[in-house]
Formats: sequence, structure tokens, C-alpha cells
Amino acid sequence: QAGQSVHIGGLTRLDLLEASVQTIYVTVWASANISLHLGKTENAEELRDKHVGIRLQPPVAAERATELGQWTERRIDVSGVSWDVNSTDIAVSGLGWYSLGLKGNATVAVHTFDGIDVTQRDAMILHRAKFLERPGFLLPIAIANAIGEETRKKNERLNAQQQSDDDDDDDLSDDESA
Repeated sequence: QAGQSVHIGGLTRLDLLEASVQTIYVTVWASANISLHLGKTENAEELRDKHVGIRLQPPVAAERATELGQWTERRIDVSGVSWDVNSTDIAVSGLGWYSLGLKGNATVAVHTFDGIDVTQRDAMILHRAKFLERPGFLLPIAIANAIGEETRKKNERLNAQQQSDDDDDDDLSDDESA
């Protein structure tokens, strides 16, 4: 719907800015090792800033994103005659493409780094991939495992700190009662 965005890792994002129809269908064609995220456009920049290099991979670290250059926006007008098939593709060189199915007109914005070609073409694969029609992060297993391990270690440190604080409180209580 208008006001939603799809991230392919931290390397590109597609925003649906406006549409003559309520819904368009977006199928992402990219490596299974790249994370995806569907969410609201109003949160897209904050989400990218917070998660690039972590949940939005590649790049594999937040500091690597700054090495890629200037983040730019390109607006593209698209149209289609059916929701049942993809009408047009928007390809991002070296990464993959967004395939759009719609019955009407829409304006999208493609965000990526300066110097990366973005092209529009007739849809290469006509049928939509319905299993991608869900919000949130879709993470490759390696990224999900790494985030889970990082979260586990963080929780262990917090629990150890809490236990240490509780032990200190017990020592103070023992001193006061003596």
C-alpha cells in the first residue's frame, strides 16, 4: 500500500509513494542470503539507521555502509493491467530486482547508493511469489543465528550484572544487621 517500503538488506529500498489502486504486489528477487524487511515508509530511515549491517545485511557491519557512498533516491512511474501477474521489474545492478504487479498507476522511489544502476524493464517472471506477503524482517538463517547468539550473550551479561548487584545488596543488608 502507499506508505510502505521494502528493504533488500541495507543496500536498497523501494517506497510506494502513491498509487491509483489500493494495493500493488511486490516480489523481491535476490539472494536468500540477503535480509528483507517490509514496513512503513515513515519509519524506513530510522529503521535503516538502526539496523543496517545488523538485521539489514549486506553490508555486514554498520560502519561498512558509510564506505558505500551517498544514499540516493530515484522516482519511477509504473503501470500495469493486472494484479495477477507482475507488470514491471525495477532492477538494482548486482543485487536483484523488485517485480511489481498492479492494475493501474503508481509512483515509487528506489533508494540505493550513488553509482549503482537502477533500471525499469518488462517483468521477467510473470507470476507473483505470494509467500513474501508479510511484514517484518525476513532474515537468512546465518544472520538470525548471529543475532540470537548476540542477544543470548547480552542477556547473560545483564543477568550476571543483576546477580552481582543483588549480591552487593545482600552484603549491605548483612553489614547493617551486624
